[in-house]
Amino acid sequence: MTFFDYTSLNDEVQHGLTLIERIVPILILFILILAIYKLKNKIKDFKNESIIRYTISGLMFFGELAFIIWNYLHSLNGDVRFITTLPLQLCSYAIWGLAIALIIKSEKLFNFLFIFGVVSVLALIFPNLNHGFDSFRYYQLYFSHSLLFVALIYLYKVHNFYPKRKDLINSFILLQGLIVFSLILNILFTTDFLFIGPGNKPIDFAWDWPYHIIQYEGFMAILYFCFYKLLNKIKKNKVVI
Repeated sequence: MTFFDYTSLNDEVQHGLTLIERIVPILILFILILAIYKLKNKIKDFKNESIIRYTISGLMFFGELAFIIWNYLHSLNGDVRFITTLPLQLCSYAIWGLAIALIIKSEKLFNFLFIFGVVSVLALIFPNLNHGFDSFRYYQLYFSHSLLFVALIYLYKVHNFYPKRKDLINSFILLQGLIVFSLILNILFTTDFLFIGPGNKPIDFAWDWPYHIIQYEGFMAILYFCFYKLLNKIKKNKVVI
């Protein structure tokens, strides 16, 4: 196998990730987040703060475009169906949207995507990978998803963006629209957008299709409610997070 070969969980030979391959990216992310927390006031006062936002955004675009090109090239020789790799997952919506929010400094866009970004961090804990340090896909996944969380924390701590009750309701409504859109695509093209495609089980203990959609909706509803309570508490009691 070479560095840019196509990798999949369906590879005949299962490689998996070692403990160090899982931990190193999370440690790097932790350091970046800690730096934002420690330096947030200096960043706010920095004359050219926009350069930091533009840099993070540019790196996010680079990571996702590299992934799209990599998938497209492998689709030419039949390694993958290109349509299945289009950026129509929750992570993709969050990455592209927050990259734009960084550029235009849009709190409204941030509010729509806040929970999307929080959920997408699960990809760092449960990466959809079968190869580690020897694979382009390994670096791309951790690179893009780590920057996603960096963008989330940056806008929250440096620019004091955080969604309120109405924002979370609007975001949940948007999610329902994306679920319907994804279901239509999944049924028509046998894809797996939002991990709710026919025959797909996002996790081993999930119910079979289509009942795991109920679990999906239930999990997201609970998550939205928990963050509503948490953010409301921060606002009322000025809890620092």
